[in-house]
Amino acid sequence: MENFICVGGILFVFVLIIFFYLLNTARKRNAPTTDKIGKKDYLPIYISLADKPQSIMQGMDRLRIEVQRTEKAGDKWRWIPLIIFFGGVGLIVVDLFLDLLGYFSLVFTGGGIALWIAAIVMARGLRKSDSQDFAPRYNGTKNILHTLRDDLRPSTTFLGHLDLTGSLLPTKVARTSKDTQDRTTEYFRDEWLALKAKLYDGNILRVSAIQKSKKRKSYMKRSRISGKYKTKPEKFKGTAHDLKVRIVVNPEAYQIVSNKEFRQGANIGKYTISQLSTDDGMINVVASSPFDEVEQDQILNFLKSTYSLLHRKAA
Repeated sequence: MENFICVGGILFVFVLIIFFYLLNTARKRNAPTTDKIGKKDYLPIYISLADKPQSIMQGMDRLRIEVQRTEKAGDKWRWIPLIIFFGGVGLIVVDLFLDLLGYFSLVFTGGGIALWIAAIVMARGLRKSDSQDFAPRYNGTKNILHTLRDDLRPSTTFLGHLDLTGSLLPTKVARTSKDTQDRTTEYFRDEWLALKAKLYDGNILRVSAIQKSKKRKSYMKRSRISGKYKTKPEKFKGTAHDLKVRIVVNPEAYQIVSNKEFRQGANIGKYTISQLSTDDGMINVVASSPFDEVEQDQILNFLKSTYSLLHRKAA
């Protein structure tokens, strides 16, 4: 009798663990919000921006709708593992009832455990199939395209890309360095937005948004107390942003003039102008930002400020 109670207690705890695991799976996961790039996984997306603005924006809308449709289809199956789980509980209860009557049996228990295993496998599959959230840059880029669409020269298209596949990919390592303790730091360069457009006024605009990140790789360190070697985990060491803007000026419509508000070292929103050149009929600007994220309105505001260097010629 004591053995029966002991086994029953262990089984009860096991049942509770499986139940809460499946219950957590049945509820749709909501990823925690964070301002730290690299701390949250977004849906990896790469879009070629080689089309007319309306076509690009419609394609972005279709992609979002398709992902949401797939998500809703998966939601219908979220409670199935719980139903299978309770079916297994029912089978085990049958064996317990038979044991109370004096008939020892594990046939139904084996079937119940098999159902639990099936429920766990299905729950893990549903968890993996959950779609990730769209990065804020996805809608932000769409807003940039929407704002610039009317400035485009008729019958021309945007050229460029939107790369939201991740800022810390091995393919985006620009360089590495080692410190005095032989620890390796990787420097990432992620040009997540590149855009070229021939504008209605005859100018040619190029915009490049770049995220620069640092990450120290894991390393072995010897403990001063025990003398044993321990593995130190990798460490994300921060991020910054560069915005590069080039305007090839239409000499028939504009002349480049100096501007006290827009000069090297000036702050434009979250950006600080680090380089500025107006040679050869072109405006070349590089601006930097120490913030974890730079919103699309900051980029649009910077483009507007860059245009303050242009003075329209009299007709």
